[in-house]
Amino acid sequence: MKYVIFSIDNVTDTHTQAKFLRHIDTARAMQKMKGNMVHCIGSYKGEIEPSYMMLWDDFKEHVIGKGFVENQESILRVSECNKQYAELVYSDQTRESVGSLKDVSKDEAMKHDAWTYRPDLNMYWITVKGNPDTVHNG
Repeated sequence: MKYVIFSIDNVTDTHTQAKFLRHIDTARAMQKMKGNMVHCIGSYKGEIEPSYMMLWDDFKEHVIGKGFVENQESILRVSECNKQYAELVYSDQTRESVGSLKDVSKDEAMKHDAWTYRPDLNMYWITVKGNPDTVHNG
């Protein structure tokens, strides 16, 4: 898996979020990250929250074990291939395949309990079973 989409513990607390962003910005400024972190907005089980996307290698190096995601139920790992296969990785390290990411309209995304929005691209994604190129919604 190449990418991870996640939120942090206490994401709505300004100090916690600032501490996390400074930690990542420092790693980036010191050229310790292989990629960039992308700010997203996500919904998981119907709860909307700020979320982030980064390379899995950067996540392992700069986020796991640093006190930012230890209380998260799960994170979403996504493959680098064009089908964007996705799996939830739970805190006990068990994994659950959730299909592939599919870009959809805002209206379609809002019909689901889980979605990701990238403001930089103005795009929404949901997970679908099967080939995301041929799956049709609603």
